[in-house]
Amino acid sequence: RREVKCDTAVLSVAYAAGRRALISAEGSMAKEISTVTVWDLDSCTKRVEMTYTNFLVTVAYSPELNVIITGDGNFMKDKRTGQVVVWNIDTLEQHRKLRCGGPVTSVAYEALRRVVFSADRANAVIKWDAESGNKCWEVTTELLPWRLVAAVDLGAIIVAESDFKALIGRITILDTESGERRFQLECGGPIACIAFVPELRAVVTGQRDGALTLWDLESRSQRWSRPMGFPVTAMAYCYVARRLAVGLKDGSVRILTLDELKG
Repeated sequence: RREVKCDTAVLSVAYAAGRRALISAEGSMAKEISTVTVWDLDSCTKRVEMTYTNFLVTVAYSPELNVIITGDGNFMKDKRTGQVVVWNIDTLEQHRKLRCGGPVTSVAYEALRRVVFSADRANAVIKWDAESGNKCWEVTTELLPWRLVAAVDLGAIIVAESDFKALIGRITILDTESGERRFQLECGGPIACIAFVPELRAVVTGQRDGALTLWDLESRSQRWSRPMGFPVTAMAYCYVARRLAVGLKDGSVRILTLDELKG
């Protein structure tokens, strides 16, 4: 077991496998400061660190471009803005800033097309060219686009839309190239996190009521739903090990195999 210690709450992490590094984003909204840190996986020491004024929400890594991609937000009542920032992983020099209409909720990177997707609190999902920073398209969603996951096999970006006050949520499938809506699935409650399982051509959603649900994208229907006992807070699917890691509010992480996901 290895552990690194951050000074404030850890908001997001990403693994840079080829660089033997772990990337962490931490911060405090009250202190109005965040920190991006690149850790050496072998020694668990800091390679490089940079403080940042906006509140960091999410972090991703692009091995093809060798950059860190973060999403942030300024949550001041009179000026709620956000941006996607592309950083050099070795120096944390900021290559470019991609302005969004509101605080960013999620980012996703697709290696095949070398594009970045962002979602923000202005109810916008945006596709950006990762190398030039140009905006390719922008789609407005009815509900808050809370989480994104790229489904390369489907040529799609999957959006988890949620209204946490009205307790409603849906999955929206957007075409990667055009941004066109292919279809939507009503989920019956707000979605906290999402993962794509390519072997099953299915999406798994996690909700605050503790429900873990698998949705078949070909039949456009729910295949199964099971209670996890605690609110689901995070998910990640490993394409190599074919396992789904599910983080729960009680602090535990449960690992589900592909056979278990088949139901």
